Amino acid sequence: MLSSYAFTMKIIPKLMLYSLLAILISSCEKDNMFNTKKYDSPEAIYDFPANKLWKHRVNTPEEAREALKEYNGIEIDVFFMDGSNEYQTGHDAASGISLESYFDSISACSDYYYWIDFKNLTSGNVAAAVVKMNQILNKYNLRKKIIVENDNPELLSHFKLSGIFTSYWIPDVSANLVDYFAEKDLIDKLEITLSKYQFNAISAHYNMISFMEKYLKKYNCHIWTNGLISESDKQKIINFSNKQNIKVILVDYDVNFLK
Repeated sequence: MLSSYAFTMKIIPKLMLYSLLAILISSCEKDNMFNTKKYDSPEAIYDFPANKLWKHRVNTPEEAREALKEYNGIEIDVFFMDGSNEYQTGHDAASGISLESYFDSISACSDYYYWIDFKNLTSGNVAAAVVKMNQILNKYNLRKKIIVENDNPELLSHFKLSGIFTSYWIPDVSANLVDYFAEKDLIDKLEITLSKYQFNAISAHYNMISFMEKYLKKYNCHIWTNGLISESDKQKIINFSNKQNIKVILVDYDVNFLK
């Protein structure tokens, strides 16, 4: 008859094996369940240009005119100014350049695409910001050419409900994804958010591509490639562009090397 110690030492490996199998099965079930959900299809969003490369952080009219010689799409950082009821461009702070004067400076601006990174969206300015954005879309015929990005799903949903294309920004947590439980927690939160709000796209740093491939195979994904600026980095970006769910790639190169 086995002693209690011997019995314990014999049963522990089996328990560990069963636990590991349970985790693997759960992970597969989660992966399959998430990717069979019915979210907005690519047809529900604007027609993406065939060339996936867009220019990153284009916040002045001069930069825009230069970038649009090479790219079909550009990213603009904006702040909403309550006092003047206008959007101004700027990454770390408002530049004093209104978004309307920015578009005025671009010849045939409705021929291009724009990723609007909304920097200061709050519960206090969201209502006015939505109204103003709709006015801009109508004025410049950009209804099918602009997507608004932010990391607050509840506030971003106001744009979605008003008929504006939206991209939900998710943080770069790739360093934590080696931890199964950290990954599962993120997926659980993301699944609830996407089921509730059904944003048109997900945006994230390129470090999150493996996560996007695993859990967002059927979702429009936008990425930015901060830090990839060398000649050798171009091949990495080309590889990203070959992934079906990656629709837009923000780059920092002056020349569009996929043209």
